[in-house]
Amino acid sequence: MNPVSSSDLQPFVQGALLPGECFWRDHYHYLQKHGYTLRKRYHPEWKPSWLTSDSTKSYHECEDFCTLGLYACMLDASRSDGSLVALKRLKFPLGLEEMTIGTRFSSSSLFADPRNHCIPILDIILPMPGSDVAFIVMPLLRQTRIAPFETVGEAVEYFRQIFEGLQFMHENNTIHGDCKHNNIMEDGLSLYTTPPHPFKHEMRRDFIDRTPKPVSRTIRPTKYYLIDFGLSYDFTGEDGPHLLQGPWGGYKNVPEHQGSEPPPCDPFPVDVYCIGNLINQHFLDGVPNPVVPFVGFEFMRELVSDMMNKDPKKRPTMDEVVFRFDLIVKGLSWYKLRSPVIRADELRWWDLSCSITHWVKQTYYILRGYPAIPRVS
Repeated sequence: MNPVSSSDLQPFVQGALLPGECFWRDHYHYLQKHGYTLRKRYHPEWKPSWLTSDSTKSYHECEDFCTLGLYACMLDASRSDGSLVALKRLKFPLGLEEMTIGTRFSSSSLFADPRNHCIPILDIILPMPGSDVAFIVMPLLRQTRIAPFETVGEAVEYFRQIFEGLQFMHENNTIHGDCKHNNIMEDGLSLYTTPPHPFKHEMRRDFIDRTPKPVSRTIRPTKYYLIDFGLSYDFTGEDGPHLLQGPWGGYKNVPEHQGSEPPPCDPFPVDVYCIGNLINQHFLDGVPNPVVPFVGFEFMRELVSDMMNKDPKKRPTMDEVVFRFDLIVKGLSWYKLRSPVIRADELRWWDLSCSITHWVKQTYYILRGYPAIPRVS
């Protein structure tokens, strides 16, 4: 996944780093001193492997050609025990609120609650001398669409967890502030026998071969996490009404944020709108260029419509969303839950052989005792 256009490629073929990558190169030894090793591309003495005299590979076949992008604030790293993590750079004092909220939900009292789906902070690395940039260390997660949902039941578990996670944040007087699709990720490494590369997902991390096909979530249930608390706000100890000045967040269609000078609004119903908007865009109506929705999720229509009511006072709270969702799920048959998840633009390719393959696999899962909704224990 290389963001550089072909016309501008030559400097990077010769070994140049993108501007956003130079930061990581300059912090390589500092992070290593704290127990985190970046990939070899970011070593200060890195030499492109495709330019070595004994190399028989082209640059696009080499792991160390995988770039981050122009303004990369996150990078993967390995710890001394071999485990993989994600590092995020936070500039003080702007990043203090994000760090504070993330740390709070990572505390032992909140982290132990199974309803907590906030990405945990594993470690904090303070700024190096003369710098105002700190780092938070988190699990290395994956975007949910990299490994597609196989069944409606798998997607239902995704809905349940993100509803539960946002309910838990609201219960603790905190808004997320940016509930969009790429701020929900999964602990999906367990779906693979060999870790995939974090930036070129079709390849193994070691680039020896292509990434193996992921195991079904029905066999290996995964946990989903809310990430990125840069726009979150903790109202603990503050008397209501809770109001914030908009607009904020990635979704620009929030009714309270319309107009040239929208008045301050209650951010809790905005969170509800955004999580409903996420499901609407990816599982119901889609967005013309670029989001093609899945089909078969009309059972979510009424709840999502209420969550996206233009009047924030008429939207359900997250407690009500969770209650109503549980009732919806109880009304779904086993056949519906084990039905395939198909994108709207792929329906014409779904033929009898696809159906037979799908239902043979589902029959095997039933015989082995795998539930239709793969809940995380």
